Amino acid sequence: MAVVDSESHSLSLRGAEQGPMPLTWGQGNMWDSMTALGPSSDRLNVSWPISSLKDGISVAEALDRLRGLLSSLDIFRASFDTERVRQTFQDEARIEVRVTEAQADAAPVRHGYNTRKDPACAELASRAFGMDEPQIRLGLQHVGGIVTQINVAMSHLAFDGSACRPLDRLLRDAVEGRETRALGMQTADLVGYEQSADQVRRSDAVIDGWLASSSKLPSGRGLMAMAPGAFSVTILRSRAAAVAVEALALRHGVSASGVVVSALTRTLRQHVDSELSALLLVCNNRSHPKLTHFVGQTIGNGLLVLPSENRGGDRFAEYTKNLYARTITTYSRSRYDCLKWRDALTDLTAKGLATDLSYYFNDVRSDRGVWAGLESGLPDLKALLEESSITTVGRRDMGDATLFADLGSDGEELILQVVCDDTRIAPATAASALATLEDVLVTESLKA
Repeated sequence: MAVVDSESHSLSLRGAEQGPMPLTWGQGNMWDSMTALGPSSDRLNVSWPISSLKDGISVAEALDRLRGLLSSLDIFRASFDTERVRQTFQDEARIEVRVTEAQADAAPVRHGYNTRKDPACAELASRAFGMDEPQIRLGLQHVGGIVTQINVAMSHLAFDGSACRPLDRLLRDAVEGRETRALGMQTADLVGYEQSADQVRRSDAVIDGWLASSSKLPSGRGLMAMAPGAFSVTILRSRAAAVAVEALALRHGVSASGVVVSALTRTLRQHVDSELSALLLVCNNRSHPKLTHFVGQTIGNGLLVLPSENRGGDRFAEYTKNLYARTITTYSRSRYDCLKWRDALTDLTAKGLATDLSYYFNDVRSDRGVWAGLESGLPDLKALLEESSITTVGRRDMGDATLFADLGSDGEELILQVVCDDTRIAPATAASALATLEDVLVTESLKA
């Protein structure tokens, strides 16, 4: 096969048509946001490059092997009906693969998942996915017809960030000609499992618990729908914070994410809302036994009821340990029918009976071990503060939260991005809160 720069190849995927059928619980969690954002939903796309491939794989071989793998998973033939809130797995779907020539001396890309640093991945992820088109886009880069990199972009309706690792392994194995590892549960099978009587009872019990907890807490803004507005995006980049978080996590026996949630909620109570009583955690549910190898969408939100702060002893340590214990429980209860949950909470909000459900936290780090060993940098912590930066980088015209915090990493730097409703949290307030959060982490980590 002759290969020229920027060819487009169409892969025909065939399988048994199934549906229409309900969404999975994870898809339901994303449904309202994705449909409301429409053409702007590209900001939620997940993308990453797969490089350092085995030598000698031709473009023709890679395309054929990709077709075989993608045909074996029904999610790549999914089509969504916005009026009926249903999905159908078509008997045929066509996925376009962009094939481009790379420079022979180009260095391999080693970015993490959900990266926009690589231009080829950025181009694939720069457009929203239509509900009636395959929810994945692929690209192949080659030198002289030999594949050097696979570029992947996926819709957040059908996939979450934790699906990247199992799918990365499947794609790499397929293209390199190895036997495919466990495919995991098919999406249609997951729908059937979630709609079973036992799982519906479990889901209803979780939702009832949500309603009971929410109505007992101080009333507030309730659950927000994705709507037009002004939402500023402010980012903290700090190696000092990463060092402090790792030291505190080891000292107190909690996760790095748990340390950041503790510092964040204490800071919000100080700078934004002294009565803040709850936080919504984005939980990916990947630890569920049936979802270990599943490559589709699994996320749900968990209701984290915030504890009061202990006024004696080591207040940060006790608060962090208490909150971390509650976080684990929150994750264990985060699988439920998200569409039914949203309807119930929306009704409670309309009646003025819901607590404030407009603060979110999401740990989007692709490599949870990248900060291992950073605690040894504590002696240099104050000097590292000079490298930190807090910047308001832009504004979005739609949102569904008073504050949505994403914890990420860039090598040894902690990245904390907050998207704030400007009518509730001005950009200057967000920047001040992030500065306080960094100071809290550093100060607590330096305590004897």
